[in-house]
Amino acid sequence: MNRPPDHTTYREWLNLDVDGMLPDEDRVRLEEHLASCSECRHEKDELVALDGLLRSSTLAVRPDFRESVMASLPAVGWEGRAPRSWGFPAAMFILLGGIAAAFFTTGPATSPGLGALSAVFGMFEAALLAGAGLLTATWKGWGMIFDELLSSPVSLGVFGLFVLCLNLLLISLIRRKRPAAAVIMAGGSRSGEGDRR
Repeated sequence: MNRPPDHTTYREWLNLDVDGMLPDEDRVRLEEHLASCSECRHEKDELVALDGLLRSSTLAVRPDFRESVMASLPAVGWEGRAPRSWGFPAAMFILLGGIAAAFFTTGPATSPGLGALSAVFGMFEAALLAGAGLLTATWKGWGMIFDELLSSPVSLGVFGLFVLCLNLLLISLIRRKRPAAAVIMAGGSRSGEGDRR
């Protein structure tokens, strides 16, 4: 024998009933419950009123809504330019592309200028690779130093004391007072101004 649903179930069924998603067998049981429960009837009336209010407050979307919104947006800088204004950048792109194509298709043996340019390019490439290797080695070295520092409590304490001392030194340098001569000169100029008045 099935136990009757509790009040929480009936309230869930009320929401499903208003949305039109409650199965017929559950709807019959809900109607039986509503006949005897004034609290659930009142809640159903509120849900129906809320559903009607939501349905009446929906706005119909015009078919030309997207086009009107897109037309009202301001044009960005590159859209507002005339097609002729793109002539110079396009010509520069084509010119530089042609130079790059000539540089890579002809070998260094055919032209001394291209050979020198190729050597300079190779020098920059080697410098970039050496810099990347040095940077990687430096980071690995710092990693090994920090691993060693953090490996024991004593070295960690020494490192913390070192950082604290550096912070205190920095604060003392920031808060350093002016020399006495500068204070006297600043006070003397003020007193002189008062005498002139």
